[in-house]
Amino acid sequence: MDKMDWAVWALEYLRNQRRAIHEDFNGAMGELRGYPGAHRDSWYGSAKNILSTLYGFSEDFCADIRIPSEEHASPDAFEESVLNYRAWVQKMADELDEETAKYEKAHKVDGAPFVVEVTFRQVASIIAALDYVIAKRPAAAEPPVDPVQADLQLIAGLARRFHEAVLSLQKHPHGGKLFEVADEWDSQYLFRSILAAYFPDVREEEWSPSVAGSAGRCEFFIKPLDVMIELKYARKATDAKKFKTELATDFLDYGANPQVRRVICLVYDPKSVIKGPAAFQDDLSGPKTNLDQVDVILSPPRD
Repeated sequence: MDKMDWAVWALEYLRNQRRAIHEDFNGAMGELRGYPGAHRDSWYGSAKNILSTLYGFSEDFCADIRIPSEEHASPDAFEESVLNYRAWVQKMADELDEETAKYEKAHKVDGAPFVVEVTFRQVASIIAALDYVIAKRPAAAEPPVDPVQADLQLIAGLARRFHEAVLSLQKHPHGGKLFEVADEWDSQYLFRSILAAYFPDVREEEWSPSVAGSAGRCEFFIKPLDVMIELKYARKATDAKKFKTELATDFLDYGANPQVRRVICLVYDPKSVIKGPAAFQDDLSGPKTNLDQVDVILSPPRD
């Protein structure tokens, strides 16, 4: 059922539950009049206040089961009200627990006066009904999944785990010929095969328009996602500076291509030679000129 159906059903359920315990409520109210001389005791004051307040409120809360109504303007408003109601009644239960503990300590007995127990029974009954209707709330609708963002996240995940793919090739299960990933060309070859398993149109070596006399090349272009995918292979620590310079130019080139809105750059660093990996990725990632998003990803991942 949707939230409107739930709210109307919940109000009717709470009204029926309140009617079912009405006589018990009246009996509890009568118990309050049977304790002459107890008016100065804190347990009596708590029980009297809780019982009389809850008696009226529990009846008024579900008196009108229509939505919208003066009491509940919408299903969302009812949901908020019923959650607040539940929290409010829980405070009553906590107060009765405190009074019981104080009474037991002062009188060295187990349990509280009967009127406190009677009051707690009404509080517990209301709590049980509220918990039941709250548990029946329809689950919140999941936000719609953006298929483009899902695919981009998939590519980013594949890039992060690229080193795991390389490691998996180091031993052939039947002694066959191994594929060694020793340079950037090998890395491109392997990563393209990984992408091809998920995307039917992976275009290779796409050139972007010339900017200031230079033109950048990206290893792969996936047109439906408007994304360029670049791959670099790190050999020595100084490559970090070189990559930053190269990518700064490449991002300008890619941004000049109206078909490109995003760039994912996998930097394969099998020997962890790049220092300050977190700063390296953060400095190069983010929106760039004419690009909605650039993600520079090191594999294997490092903090």
